[in-house]
Amino acid sequence: MTNSFLPSLPTLSDFFFQVWENGKLTKADRLQLRSYLLSDRLTEADYTLLNRLLHAVRRGWVSCTGDRRDGRGSC
Repeated sequence: MTNSFLPSLPTLSDFFFQVWENGKLTKADRLQLRSYLLSDRLTEADYTLLNRLLHAVRRGWVSCTGDRRDGRGSC
């Protein structure tokens, strides 16, 4: 039995590549990332990709873009 009410997410590797290619983690990306983390479908390889993405944010290789009024990102 599948949960038809849950939206279909692109693969995590596609998501990772999109964020890495853009160099930005938008609010929509962060919401999608949250959906990945709340799903129970993640493998060990998926967790490795998530750790790489968070490491890239910490190092400044990927920036967070926010919709705050002061223009600063909010990751």
